[in-house]
Amino acid sequence: MFDWLTSELGGRGRPASAGSASAGSAGRRLHALGAAWLAVAMFLAGPSLPAAAQSCGTDYTIKEGDSLAKIATAAYGKASQWTVIFYANQDRLGANSSLLVPGLSIRIPCVGGTTPALPATATLEATTEGESPAAKPVVTAPLTRRIEFLTADDYAPFTGRQLPNGGMATDVITSAMTALKAATGDSFDFSVSWVNDWSAHLNPLLVTRAFDMGYPWYKPDCEHFGDLDKDAKYRCQKFFFSDPLFEEPVLFFVRAGSDFTYESDAEIPGKSLCRPAGNWTFDLDQNGRNWVKDHRVVLMQPQTWDDCFRLLEEGSVEMVAGNELTGRASVIRLGLTGKVKIIERPLAILTLHVIVPKTHPNARTLLYYVNDALKRLKEAGDYDKIVEKHLTLFWESQAEVERAPEPTGETAVEGETKAAAGTDAAAATEASGSN
Repeated sequence: MFDWLTSELGGRGRPASAGSASAGSAGRRLHALGAAWLAVAMFLAGPSLPAAAQSCGTDYTIKEGDSLAKIATAAYGKASQWTVIFYANQDRLGANSSLLVPGLSIRIPCVGGTTPALPATATLEATTEGESPAAKPVVTAPLTRRIEFLTADDYAPFTGRQLPNGGMATDVITSAMTALKAATGDSFDFSVSWVNDWSAHLNPLLVTRAFDMGYPWYKPDCEHFGDLDKDAKYRCQKFFFSDPLFEEPVLFFVRAGSDFTYESDAEIPGKSLCRPAGNWTFDLDQNGRNWVKDHRVVLMQPQTWDDCFRLLEEGSVEMVAGNELTGRASVIRLGLTGKVKIIERPLAILTLHVIVPKTHPNARTLLYYVNDALKRLKEAGDYDKIVEKHLTLFWESQAEVERAPEPTGETAVEGETKAAAGTDAAAATEASGSN
C-alpha cells in the first residue's frame, strides 16, 4: 500500500517539514507536496501490529511507531477515520503535522456514535504566566473598526448556511471576531456575507473592495512562484494570507469499481479530473506535475462539488480531486454511498486561510486583527472545542454509512443515509456578526 513512500522519499535525505524549534532548522520549512506525502506517510504508515485500545474523549500521548491510522483504529475501529484526529488537533499538530513526535499529547474526540469510556480531559488552556493574552484589551485603529467577510455555501463542513453556525470555518471566524469585539469594548464590529459564486470572490468582489476579506482559501507555494499556474500566481500577487485556519489532505474520489490505485503521479496523465469552477488548481501543476498547464489531463469544472460527483457517477470523469470531508458530504447528499471510494494516498496537504487584497488600504491592520483573534481563540481553548464539535456532527451524521470493513489502501463510502438538504440558490445575504 505504501510503496509510493519509499519511491517518493528515497534519496531525498532529510525531509523538509514545518516543525517547531525543537524539530531543528530543517523542520521549519513545509515544501508543499514532499511534506504532504511525508505527513500522511507518518499518519498512515507504521508497524502492522494492532495498537493498544484507546478511549475517545481523552488525550493520548504519542508513542514511538504510532500513526494516526493506528490510533483511529483503536479509538473508532476504522483506520479511515484518521482525519478525525487530524482535524481535531490542528492547534497541536498544525504546521508540525508531518511529524508525530513521541511524547506529544493529542486529542481523541468522540465521533460517529462512539462514546467515551473515561471522563474527557480538559481542553488545552493557555499556560502563560500572569494575564492570558486572550483577556488583554485591544485598541483598534480609527479607520478599521469593521470587517466585511465574504464566503459561500457548498464547502461542507467548513462553510454552508445549512450547517450549524455556518460551518466549521465560519464558526471559528465568528467566534474569534466576537471575542475580539468584546476585547475592544465593542468599538469593533464585523459581518459575514454569502455569495454563491466562488469564482467571483477573488475578482471582482475582493479586489474591488466590495468586501474586505474572504475565507476559506488555499495558499499556493508562493516561494516557488515561477512554477505556479496563472490562478496561483494571481493569489500570490494580489492577496495576503492569514495564519492557517486548518490543514486539509486533498484526495482522489473514484467510482467503486475503478482499479485506480494512485501509486505514483505517473498514473495521472491522460485521466479526466473534476473540480468545481472557482476552486484551486495549483496542486495539479506543482512539483513539476504540470497536468493542467501542459494539458496532460482533462479538467472538468462545473459549478459545484455535487456536479462533479454527478459527472463521476455517470462516467463523464474518472475522478474527483478534493478534500475528504467536502467530498464525503456530496457523496452522502447525492445518495452515492457504495458507488464511490476514496484513495488514501494524498494529492497534497494544503492550508486554508482568510485572505485580504494587498491593495486594501488597511490590509495589514485587518490581517493583524484576524491573526490576533485566532491566536486568542486557540489560547483560550475554544478553537479546539469548535473543531471537535463540527467533526463530531459531521461524522455522527455519517455513522450509518461507515459500518462495513474497508479494503486495504482505500476507503469505501458505503451504506444508506438520507440525502442532506441542498445548498441555497446563488445569493448574497448577510449574517449578523453575533451569529
